[in-house]
Amino acid sequence: MMTQRGEVAAVSRLRGALFSVTMGSNDFINNYLVPVLSVPERAVTPPEAFINGMIAKYRQQLIRLYLLDARKIVVVNVGPIGCIPYLRDIMTTGAGACAEFPNQLAQSFNRKLRAVVTELGAGLGGSRFVYADVYRIVSDLIANYKSHGTIAHI
Repeated sequence: MMTQRGEVAAVSRLRGALFSVTMGSNDFINNYLVPVLSVPERAVTPPEAFINGMIAKYRQQLIRLYLLDARKIVVVNVGPIGCIPYLRDIMTTGAGACAEFPNQLAQSFNRKLRAVVTELGAGLGGSRFVYADVYRIVSDLIANYKSHGTIAHI
């Protein structure tokens, strides 16, 4: 972009762009939840330690985006991953319910992520951070499926 438009135009375009960042679901599923079944060493990492590590990396990436002149950033939280069919299948939930533990992880992560988004929005001059609560939206769709036009429960 800099070659085609020049540095000033490229920076201006980046500052006017809307960036959407979604991270976390696969980190939980592929690096924390499922490996516990096959790699016993992973079981020794407490959930909060794993979440804190993810939040620290996420924060670094958001700051890096800002330093690359991103100013409008939508940060999407982790949805109810315990409702993903694969996790519902491998974790005994009974009667087709969502798996509780993965959803607890997601909620803990989301609380910390919201705090980071608030902090960065207040601390990084000229930035506009928006926290998108996908967890709440999807949970509402699952709980109130009939009012959203779905005939069968997930």
